Amino acid sequence: MLKHISWLFMSMLLLSSCTTILNSKTTKVKIYAPEHSKIIYKKDTLVLDEAFVKIHPIRSKDSLSFEVLQDSITAQFNFKRKTSGLLFLNIPYTYGLGILVDLTNEKRFTYPHNIRFVEDSSLNQLYTTKEKIAPFKRNTIFIYTSPLRAIDVFSRPTVTLGTEYFPRDNFSVSAEYGMQYIYPNSTSSNSLRVKDQGHSLRFEIKYYNLLHLSSNPNINDYIGLEARFLRTQFTDNIDYIITNEDLSFYRNEPIIVQKQANIFNLKYGLNLPIGKALYFDVYGGFGLRFKQIKNPNRMYNPDIHNLMDDYSENFFNEHILEETGNQNHFNVSLGFKFGVKL
Repeated sequence: MLKHISWLFMSMLLLSSCTTILNSKTTKVKIYAPEHSKIIYKKDTLVLDEAFVKIHPIRSKDSLSFEVLQDSITAQFNFKRKTSGLLFLNIPYTYGLGILVDLTNEKRFTYPHNIRFVEDSSLNQLYTTKEKIAPFKRNTIFIYTSPLRAIDVFSRPTVTLGTEYFPRDNFSVSAEYGMQYIYPNSTSSNSLRVKDQGHSLRFEIKYYNLLHLSSNPNINDYIGLEARFLRTQFTDNIDYIITNEDLSFYRNEPIIVQKQANIFNLKYGLNLPIGKALYFDVYGGFGLRFKQIKNPNRMYNPDIHNLMDDYSENFFNEHILEETGNQNHFNVSLGFKFGVKL
């Protein structure tokens, strides 16, 4: 019985060790160097006719070693192995038990995935750098849109267009305008009290390549400060009961909803190039959202009237009444932009 339990325990460990299961025997390393450089790795000579060459070293506790040849320069480089991030997935998923297995397997090791070399002609030598291949220069201009805004069913779908300008190297300012294009309110046209409309403004400043969290030399990362201002107005309706002594009667009232939200976020993002001109800007961040709702000229009074149902929210799960809509809370921002470099 004890033998079976031991086998079962070992099987559970083997099946739950993250690096042993998920990591392959080899890993991929991209080497960037001046054009026509040669990389000598395990007696193979690789010529950089493009931006980089790829090698697939076996994961090991030993350092990764290779030579780089550039004109008259020959240099030997060694890079120490690192611990794969997958090893730490054992902590939330297996409560750390999988680490016991992974520590016996060299699949737990990895190497830098991107290594870039540049030449110092004055010293006639090569050295590694974290600098980007194509950092953004002064007077660069981007035109972009935010595709997720157009299909945002949790808010009000909006078509957006923005521009990003670099007054200095690796520093940009941007402005974006959005216009709502879907108005799904069920209120009949003869009871509309205001025209449905909505728009948004986004202003942002970005500092590129401060943190270098992305080792890929083709990807420019940034820290950004964002301010967004959303304004919408529309007509909705509510049903409530009016009680006057022993008399109660029902009323359906179209109400005006004027909503504004001011959002301020700190963001981290990656500018991912697609060819020479197009790009994706993928970002995430957090901040604060300040919301306010007004119902001008409304007859409904929550102190003396009783709602027949929960009409505090509408189709988009938006609060539509002043009493429930005025909120300040934590905000999380996730999304991407698609643009073109002019």
